[in-house]
Amino acid sequence: MASIVVSNISQALRFRILCFKERDHSKMRFNASSMVFFRFLLQVLVIWCVIYLLNHLCLRFQATKRPYIRLLRSLGCHVSIFNIGFYTTSFNRAFYRIGTSNARLWKIWFTIGILVAFGTAVTACFTLLVLPMKYIYELQRRMPSKFELSLNTNGGTQSLLENASHQNEAVEDDRDKLLIQPIIPGINVPLEQIPHFFLALLLCTIFHEFGHAVAASAEQIRVNGCGYFLFLVYPGAYVDLHQEQLQMISAVRQLRIYCAGVFHNMVLVLIALIFLLLNPIFLRYFYTEAATVYRVSKDSPIRDLLPIHSIIQAIDACHVNTSKDWYQCLRTINDRTPQQSSGYCLTQTEIQLHSSHIELNQTSHHDCCQNLSQKNYCFLFHSKQYPDQNGACMEARVVIKHPSCLVNSDCQSYQEDASCIHPFSSDNITRLIRIAHSNGPPILFVGSIHEIYRTISIQSYKPNYRYFPTALIHDIPLFFQYLGAFSFALAFFNAVPCYALDGQYILSSFVEYLYPSLFKRRRAGILLGLIFGTCLLIINVSLAFARYFL
Repeated sequence: MASIVVSNISQALRFRILCFKERDHSKMRFNASSMVFFRFLLQVLVIWCVIYLLNHLCLRFQATKRPYIRLLRSLGCHVSIFNIGFYTTSFNRAFYRIGTSNARLWKIWFTIGILVAFGTAVTACFTLLVLPMKYIYELQRRMPSKFELSLNTNGGTQSLLENASHQNEAVEDDRDKLLIQPIIPGINVPLEQIPHFFLALLLCTIFHEFGHAVAASAEQIRVNGCGYFLFLVYPGAYVDLHQEQLQMISAVRQLRIYCAGVFHNMVLVLIALIFLLLNPIFLRYFYTEAATVYRVSKDSPIRDLLPIHSIIQAIDACHVNTSKDWYQCLRTINDRTPQQSSGYCLTQTEIQLHSSHIELNQTSHHDCCQNLSQKNYCFLFHSKQYPDQNGACMEARVVIKHPSCLVNSDCQSYQEDASCIHPFSSDNITRLIRIAHSNGPPILFVGSIHEIYRTISIQSYKPNYRYFPTALIHDIPLFFQYLGAFSFALAFFNAVPCYALDGQYILSSFVEYLYPSLFKRRRAGILLGLIFGTCLLIINVSLAFARYFL
């Protein structure tokens, strides 16, 4: 009995160790992005520390204190830790002119905004109620049952390990499908997309506050000023309204002002959707479908060999026509072992002729080239004369000129004694990749598939005419994707009745409209609603971070 218990305990320990290994393996894709993120974060922190230090020194020394304070006041600027803001009254007259011209139409416009904001609020609250319950359900479904946890000596550990591996893959797939995700540059926002990210977020916040300012002017509420700020890398904006005048108007007029920001964000969502739906139709008539290189990272080893706007024709034996084909080919190559990867047909005579070294009975952990030359690469082959796995050290660029193959039978049409030789990698990560493109000879890349995926970006079209901008293919649609996503997020969260968000004031005005004379009931309703909405938002944001990073 004791031996059985010990055996089961040892299997359980082995299962836990293997599960941790599987989990670590499933998180390997975050390693590179995490390094990029921490490097970017360090640079941002250094820049902010320099700004704060310069601000402190200018205020400390008498020679620079007065002129520096005058400069800050003239710009309406204030500097604090990781935050710099500007306040101005320069746009007050513009807000007044826009709001008072056709004030009746503006009131109709912002009355529609009340309906849109209420619809958004109901949708947001319902979604935030359902998401935690959905998360709990998925968590219970993924947890192993008592039957699955009963270990036995008949391969139970292996089946549990396979289940754990499948669960980890499911978590990785689900991570990118989360409705609420933290947006962190360097993690899920590539650093080359920072300009799109920054401009879209800035436009969303400015248009949001523009709605509040115009609605206030249309309701004859004075705009004291407006401001914009930068916190770390996140831009923001705000408007300063005359609070006494705001409290004196009716609840409906207050709702027009408070709901204007959410409404304008939903208008931006609609504009972004219309553009993204019409853009493919425009591309179809003025652009040709082709896998075109639009970016190669500075740290890419093939940056000088692959010009921008080159058309990718194939990667190994996988033909490429669009960006979707490119990424699908990369996934296919990555999923294969080196022995299953694309090879080349060579006869036995050619193998003998081009080989600098042949090793019979090649083992899986030994490189037959042994670093003899950077031009040479180890290839595996089988033949009738040598049926075992053999290694041949040959010049890679000579080998890739031969026909492609996957197995020996593919080479029968080439010559009868031909063998399909495959590039060999002892670590199962390093690959020999052949990239055929339109602007030169094929490129031979030696490294990991992840390196190609990370450093080379492909778009699916090329312009038919030189004067047509390539930005319409990728940059502008990407900007509108960010614009739609950020606008919807701002509308979604601001519609929730939560402290310090628009939802707090929307709820207060709405309850005042329902109970204009019952002060105690009104106060209790507002308090309960704000506590409910704030807790709901905190729970969902916490779960979003936990689900994304854990």
